[in-house]
Amino acid sequence: MTKTRIGITLLLIMIALALIGSNFSGFNQQVIQPVDHNLPTYQSQQTVTAVYALDGKLHYRLMAEEVKNYTNSSVNNTALDHSTVTWFTKPVMTLFDENAVGSWEIKADQAKLTDGKMLYLYGHVEVNNLTAISQLQKITTDNAEVNLINQNISSNDDVNLYGVGFTVNGMKMRGNLRNQTVELSEKVKTHYENQQ
Repeated sequence: MTKTRIGITLLLIMIALALIGSNFSGFNQQVIQPVDHNLPTYQSQQTVTAVYALDGKLHYRLMAEEVKNYTNSSVNNTALDHSTVTWFTKPVMTLFDENAVGSWEIKADQAKLTDGKMLYLYGHVEVNNLTAISQLQKITTDNAEVNLINQNISSNDDVNLYGVGFTVNGMKMRGNLRNQTVELSEKVKTHYENQQ
């Protein structure tokens, strides 16, 4: 009877070890969920983002009511490519000059920032000059693009320029905020005010 007990005990031990082994082998396996690129990587409300230049001076500050960031990772020619798109609701951006003094304030209903370089502005775009010595004081349009590296600005929509003693309306705007230059190339109408 002892041999039968020993045999049953060994059989039960082997069954228990097999169950423990199968349980541990499943323990280290992770279930990989597919990434839903329609959902943001992160989101926040009432945010303030400050970006500094390589020399440590403030480059721009961006405030928004809501921010949603999307990251798209893909393999491109054996290298991993991470592209990011960030959407802002009611953004207010302040650009700073080389002396870290506010030079332009940019507002819109929505904005899209791609890879930290291009800012696409949508709805009620308003660009206000913060310097007192400039002739160009304000730009309004429905949509615009701003390159945050070189501060080039462009729009293919109807654009209004407001300055000291003049108002200009036209289309196809190209300019540079750093140099405070703007050019309209189509349907341009200029109105001058007599300053006395």
